Amino acid sequence: MTPEALAELRHDLRTPLNHVIGYTEMLLEDAADEALADRRAPLQQTLDAARQALELINATLGTARAAGADEVARLYEDLRRPRDRIVQAIAGLLSGSNGSDAAFSADLQKILTAAGRLIPVAQPAGTPAPSTAAAPATANGVDVSQARAKILVVDDGAENRDVLRRRLERSGYAVETAEQGRRALELLAQRRFDLVLLDVLMPELDGFAVLEAIKGDPKLRDIPVIMISALDDMPGIVRCIERGAEDFLHKPFDPVLLRARINASLEKKRLRDQEVEYLGEVGRVIEAATAVEAGNYRPGSLAPVARRADELGRLARVFDSMVQQMKAREERLRDQVRDLRDEIASARRDTKESAISIDGGNLHAGDRFAQRYEILAVLGRGGMGTVYRARDLELDEEVAIKTVRPEFTTDATLLIRFKDEIRLARRLSDQNIVRTHDFGEWSGVYFLTMEYVEGITVRELIDTRGRLGISSTLAIATQLAHSLAVAHEHGVIHRDIKPQNLLLDAAGVLKVMDFGVARLAERSTSVTEAGLVIGTPAYMPPEQLMGEKVDARSDLYAAGVVLYECLTGKTPFEGATVISLVAKLLSQEAPPPATVNPEVPPALSALVLRLLAKKPEDRVQNGAELLERLAALG
Repeated sequence: MTPEALAELRHDLRTPLNHVIGYTEMLLEDAADEALADRRAPLQQTLDAARQALELINATLGTARAAGADEVARLYEDLRRPRDRIVQAIAGLLSGSNGSDAAFSADLQKILTAAGRLIPVAQPAGTPAPSTAAAPATANGVDVSQARAKILVVDDGAENRDVLRRRLERSGYAVETAEQGRRALELLAQRRFDLVLLDVLMPELDGFAVLEAIKGDPKLRDIPVIMISALDDMPGIVRCIERGAEDFLHKPFDPVLLRARINASLEKKRLRDQEVEYLGEVGRVIEAATAVEAGNYRPGSLAPVARRADELGRLARVFDSMVQQMKAREERLRDQVRDLRDEIASARRDTKESAISIDGGNLHAGDRFAQRYEILAVLGRGGMGTVYRARDLELDEEVAIKTVRPEFTTDATLLIRFKDEIRLARRLSDQNIVRTHDFGEWSGVYFLTMEYVEGITVRELIDTRGRLGISSTLAIATQLAHSLAVAHEHGVIHRDIKPQNLLLDAAGVLKVMDFGVARLAERSTSVTEAGLVIGTPAYMPPEQLMGEKVDARSDLYAAGVVLYECLTGKTPFEGATVISLVAKLLSQEAPPPATVNPEVPPALSALVLRLLAKKPEDRVQNGAELLERLAALG
C-alpha cells in the first residue's frame, strides 16, 4: 500500500475510535456519582477495548513502517475482538437503561454507531433509537456564558464536533462549532474567539486554507490555532506549524493532554493580549509626550493609562502630574514676565550715546573697526573695557563688540586660559544667554564680538525703579537660574554675575552677558588688593574674595545678591570702602530680605539667605537645583 493510502486508512480507523474514547471518558466522569456506580465496569471495559484497538492500529499502520494488504486484513480480524467487547458492553448498558435517561442513551448510541464504523456490524435487536434530547449547556455546573474563554471548533464530522464541544464545556469553556471552513471564517469575522480547534481534512476549504486565512488577517492573526487530525504524517504537522499553528493534536485525544495544550495556548493568547494592550498604552504615553512637545497636550488625557496598577500606570500618573505642574509654572512665569515688562516699560533709561576713549584713541559712530565692523553707538563701559553696538559688514547684521583694556592682556598664560574659556562659552546656546561669537585682536586691542540685544540692564532697572515687585523678581530669578543651569552643565562658571551683566529685552526675556570674560581678569591676589580682584566685591562670595577656587556655587552666591537687591533695592552688605565692605561680607550675616521688605514671602526670603551662605556646601549647589526650588515656591 502507498504511504498516502496508509495515512488515509489510519485516519478512517482512528476517527471512530476518537468518538468511542471521547464519549466513554465523559460518561465515566459522570459515573463517579455513587448512584451511577453500576455503569462504571461496562464503560471501563469499553474504554479498555477502544485503547486496545488503537494500539493495534498504531502497531500495524505506524508511519515508520510499510504495511501490505495481508497485514491490513489481519488488522481487521484483530479489531473484531475489541470491537465486539465495545458492542457487548454498550448494548448491555442500553438494554438496562430502558430509555429512562435520554441523554445517557443518546451517548451510548453514538458509541455504538462509532464502533460499527470501525468494522460494520448489525445493530443488536431491541436497541432503543437514539434520543434527540439535548444535554443542558453547562460546564461543570457553570453556565457557559460565564466560561473563561471562547473556543471555536471546526470539523466536518458531526460526532467530532459534538465530542469536542461537550468535552470543552465540561472544562468550563464556551464553545461554538462550525461544520466547514467558510462557516468558520464567517464566525471569526462576526465574533471574538480566544482559540480555534481546526480539523485538517475538510471538503471544499481544508484546514490549511483556513489557517492561512486566519494568520493572513491582521484582526485574527493573534488567535491561537490548534490543528486536529487523525493523520500523523510529519510533513503535514510541519506544514501546520510553518503556517502559524500554535499546536497539533492527534485524534483520538488524550483528555489530559487536550486540556494542557488548550490551557497553554490560551495562556499565550492572554499574555499576547496583555502585550498588545501594554504596547497600545505605551503608544498613548508617547503620543502624550509628542503633544507636550507640540504644546497641545490636554491634562488628564492619560487618565485611562494612569488607572493601571503597574509601572506604566505610575509613569502615566507622574507624567500627567509633571506636565500639569510644568504648565502651571509656565503660566506663572508668563505672568511674572508680563509684570517685568511693565516694570521695564515704566523705566526710563538714559540713551545718550557718546564716544569713549580707549588706548589713547576715540571710536565714534561711523568709524570702521578691525576692517569689518562699523561702529554705530557706545553701549557702555565696565571694569574690563568698552562695549559698542556695531554692524558686521560681512554678514550685514548688528553685533556687540567688547574691547578689552590692555592691562588684562599682558599675561600670555592668562590670555591662553581666557581663550580656552571663550571656546567653552561659545558652546552655550540658550535664549537666556548672550551668544559669544568670536575673539580677536586688531591694532593691539583685543576684543570680543557678541550677540546684540536691545534692552535694559537689571542695574538700570533697579536704579530707575528702586526695588522690584515679587513677581518681576521671580521672573528674573527663574531665567537667571535657567541660564546658570545651562552653563554649569557645560562646565562654564561665569564668575561675575551682577545686575550690570543681566540684560532684559522689551519682552522681558533676560540675557546673561559676559560668560567666560571674567576668566581674563583672574589672578592671585588678597583682600588688601581688592582693586585687582575679579568682579564686583559686593556680589562676590567669600571664597572668591580670598582668591580661592570658585565653582558653580560661587555663581549661585552672586545670584543671591542680585535677588536680594531686586527685592530690597540694596545689596546685603554695604561699606564706605572696599575694605569695610569685604570685612562685613566675611564676618556678618545678611539681614533677611523679609525684614527689609515685608512683602517678601518667607520661603523666598529663606531661599535668598541660603544662596548667601558663607560656606559653598551650605548653598544651593547649582542652577538646576535653584530652578527646582523656585518652582516649588508656587
